Amino acid sequence: MSATAATIVPFGERGWLATLPGNDDPVATGLAANRIADALRDADGIDSAVAGIDSIVIRFDFQRLNPETARMLLETEINATPVQAPAPATETITIPVCYGGQYGPDLADLAAHARLPEKAVVGVHASKPYRAATLGFAPGFAYLGMLDDQLRAPRLSRPRAHVPAGSVGVAGGFTCVYPLPSPGGWRLIGQTPLRLFDPSSDDPLIIKPGAAVQFRPISEEAFLAEASS
Repeated sequence: MSATAATIVPFGERGWLATLPGNDDPVATGLAANRIADALRDADGIDSAVAGIDSIVIRFDFQRLNPETARMLLETEINATPVQAPAPATETITIPVCYGGQYGPDLADLAAHARLPEKAVVGVHASKPYRAATLGFAPGFAYLGMLDDQLRAPRLSRPRAHVPAGSVGVAGGFTCVYPLPSPGGWRLIGQTPLRLFDPSSDDPLIIKPGAAVQFRPISEEAFLAEASS
């Protein structure tokens, strides 16, 4: 990737924000952003490096790096990191989901938007594995792509103040699972009984960048049984 094609601007007094050029494969772009951030995170003088879908933010220590040297480190890593299709996943994480009703209050609206029966929306959503392009918004919140064109819809015009943990949502070209209770504006179509973020664990994240995720429809009875086990 060429740093000249990326936009790099100051981010506060001791940071830089790089926005990567548009790409036909947002998952590939997100994974490239994560590789860049991973490479910079342990660099001398870099306090933090965080990846987004198409961006990287670095913060640096003024006592060890001047701003232009920090910017040069970011440019160099962008130049060294190609945007490429992810390698095939070695395993797929299966996530059971109870769709619709109280578990997916926006399923009916999404079905109307897609001009499909609700059952067909569920079938399309669960028909293929997704890849985690990046994490963001909340600990363990994975942007999973790419969503079938039929199911693409904008975020809610008015975000909810509370979204239950395990809620499965869609927005734009991505789908997600909310790992924690939080506010949120994605359209909720189902819920999983799985716990996707455990801060007490040595490895708290179930879904990491590059992971493959397959949704599996389950009944309300199965949801309640798994949630109580």
